[in-house]
Amino acid sequence: MSVTSFYFFCMFAVSLGVYYAIPRKFQWCALVMFSAVFFVTSSDWRTGVYLLANIVVTFVVTTQIVKAKEKNKEESAKGYMLIGLAINLSMIATLKYSNFFVYNWNVLMNVMKTGHSLTELQLFAPIGISYYTFISVGYILDVYWEITEAEKNPFKVGLFIGYYPQMTSGPISRFESVKEQLFTGHKFEYERVALGIQRMLWGVFKKLVISTRAAILVDAIYADPVAYTGLYVWVAAFLFILQLYTDFSGCMDIILGASECYGIRLPENFRTPFFSRNVQEFWQRWHITLGVWFKDYVLYPVLRTSTLRNFTKWLKKHVGKKVSKQLPSYLGMLCVWILIGLWHGGAWKYILGEGMWFWLCIVLGQVLAPAFKKITTVLQIDTECFGYHLFQSLRVFFFVAIGNMFFRLDGMSAAIAEIKSGFSEFNPWIFFDGSFVNMGLSYRDQNILVFGVFLLFIVAILQEKYGEAREWMKKQFLPFRWFVWVFLYLFVLINGAYGPGYSAAEFIYRGF
Repeated sequence: MSVTSFYFFCMFAVSLGVYYAIPRKFQWCALVMFSAVFFVTSSDWRTGVYLLANIVVTFVVTTQIVKAKEKNKEESAKGYMLIGLAINLSMIATLKYSNFFVYNWNVLMNVMKTGHSLTELQLFAPIGISYYTFISVGYILDVYWEITEAEKNPFKVGLFIGYYPQMTSGPISRFESVKEQLFTGHKFEYERVALGIQRMLWGVFKKLVISTRAAILVDAIYADPVAYTGLYVWVAAFLFILQLYTDFSGCMDIILGASECYGIRLPENFRTPFFSRNVQEFWQRWHITLGVWFKDYVLYPVLRTSTLRNFTKWLKKHVGKKVSKQLPSYLGMLCVWILIGLWHGGAWKYILGEGMWFWLCIVLGQVLAPAFKKITTVLQIDTECFGYHLFQSLRVFFFVAIGNMFFRLDGMSAAIAEIKSGFSEFNPWIFFDGSFVNMGLSYRDQNILVFGVFLLFIVAILQEKYGEAREWMKKQFLPFRWFVWVFLYLFVLINGAYGPGYSAAEFIYRGF
């Protein structure tokens, strides 16, 4: 069940009616029931055993951790924590990365000419396994570190881990920040529900109007890299960022809006990323909860290990104070970015392209920052003016486009060849000779896409200035507000890609 499907909106409408019709103390039970319905209708019901196992293991080990700590048995508490992490992480490793291991093993055996090859496994991972696994791992560690108290009701633990709006594409929630909202009843408030539905409408606009049209050109160009060279490559690269952003953030808008209708505010996952001035800032604004999760549960623990602390002391003694601060941090970041690449998929293109590339961009950005500062000082460039900010944002956009080529194309060699092809020819006439129409994007669709991007930009400016565009909208007089939302609804109704004969594309990040 896609969150842009008719069935999802029907289920959501029914769930909302039931949620507010029953006593508040039972509202969380309704969410448990509808989360189960969503999972069964969105994934192979047999894969539910993995989700149930994750919930049971998480509940049992966190309960035992608390009991062990109450008896001052720290080693026992640590043992239960490690067992919980091992079981939950082993499930995702088996289901998502078994064939990655098989592939690399077979390559190694082929190089060694031993003939001991393995056969790929036919395994099916349940929907949202990466998200609910990270949620449960974070919860286990928070309980072990005594950041949050362990929940004593297993069904409430199940709701926290398997809450249906966040199951498709996140966000990755923390128990301490959502527990009161999930388990405390909410009375019906018209304004809150209206705001939630408005956000859902904006998400549907992003997905069905912008993302689906951008995908037409991206798919056509990448399907025939021999025919489409030169500027075609950069059209596809830049449109893929647009497609990915409107796909992922559109999904976030839908599920965060749906959750808001219940009175539950999930953490934000995007904050106008294309206004970023460097790659590091971009990743602080894009998929925010994933970055925070890796920072809290991977980077900081790695930096606190005795091995890295001893290495830091050695560097400080033999190399210098500056290097002793930077190098360990870069090594910790390297671990994080390798895991982020692996999180996106079991393939080297993700590890090297989506992980190592952005790590390299961030490290070089920090290392070269003093040199850039000197250059701007010598040239007397005002680094706070609009033009320089625009240059910085376009530079980030270019680096992200390069990294996403590895994400989108099949294999490292294909991505490298595509980048070379982008510099092989200068063919600006493609924007005027009807080439895009021949690829399946009519002039009408091109105009709709341009208009959609224009609206996207206007809303991004409002978000950057006010924190949220809806806060600005609330201050406008009533006829204007109604005109905007009715216009947006009719625009999606008329120009959205849906209905008979249309096969709704799955959200890209749903696969993770």
